[in-house]
Parts: sequence; C-alpha cells; structure tokens
Amino acid sequence: MARVQNLNEANSTRQEYLFPLRFAVGWMFLDGGLRKAVLKPAKLDPNSSSFVGGKLVNFLPHAGPFKPLLLMTLENRALDVTFLTVFSYLEILAGLFIIIGLVTRLSSLGALAMSLGFAPAYWLGSTCEDEWQIGSLLTAGAVVLMLTASGRVFGLDYYLYKRFGDRPISRKLPLLNMIKLW
Repeated sequence: MARVQNLNEANSTRQEYLFPLRFAVGWMFLDGGLRKAVLKPAKLDPNSSSFVGGKLVNFLPHAGPFKPLLLMTLENRALDVTFLTVFSYLEILAGLFIIIGLVTRLSSLGALAMSLGFAPAYWLGSTCEDEWQIGSLLTAGAVVLMLTASGRVFGLDYYLYKRFGDRPISRKLPLLNMIKLW
C-alpha cells in the first residue's frame, strides 16, 4: 500500500490504531459463524443434541419486536434451520470482510444489526455476564468501524476508495447516505 492517509488531521487518533479493533470484531463474528457452520455442523442439524435452535426458544420471551418473526421461525422447522444457517454464514462473511477491510462500513453495519438483533439475549443463561460483555463490545466496535474508514488502512477498502472515492450505502435515505461503503 502506498502512503497511509490520516483522514482527519485534527483528530489525535490515527486510523492505523483502529486495526486491532477491526481485527477483534471481525474475528469474533468469523469465529462465531465458523464454530456453528464449519467446525461443528451438528449445531445446525435439528436432529442433533447440539442444535442451537434451542437457544432461540430460550430467547423467545425476551425477543421484543423480533418476537413475531422468531415465533414464525420456531414454528417452522425448515425456516428455523434456514435462518440459523444463513445467520451463521452471514457471521462468517461479515467477520471475514471486516478483518480484510473489504466494504468495512457495510460489513460493520451488518455486524451491528446482528449484535442489536440479539441484544436482549445477552442477559440469558448462566454466563450472562460474559455474554453481555461480548455483545456490548461487539455492538460498540461495530458502531466505531461503521462510522470510520478503518478499512482504508491495512485493508482492501484502500483500493476501492482510491478507485471510486466515497460511495454511500444509499443516496436516497438520509441516514444511509451518511454511511459510506468503504
């Protein structure tokens, strides 16, 4: 890579310092998906005692606005398995893209959506303190990565930015217009 560009000269925090955060957040999502989809595929097999669908049942009373969707998913076994499989592979993609710095802001938005979607579940189980700490740090990390251009330093977004400049997620929606793809 050519010269590293500090995007905000008045800011005392250099973009290079965000790489450890980008790697940690990306790794947590990549690892979470890999542990279900690749390392122990029985977690996605509804006939296995390791099936993670049981966690969705425990989450149901705390699902808040997601309760109707979750109930529909739990009542349909094929949809349940499909949801968990797609979610696991989205974790893998978001984590991998965040680590390598490819469409980092969009990947971080996806990571943020996954983190917030299961935020009520952070309080469940005997290890809720650990789950709450991990979940809140993933949420905060995803927000920081989404709002900064961390993928432009030590990442593939550097090349996208040089070639295409800033590109918003959507030019029509004001909030998404503020969030750039890379």
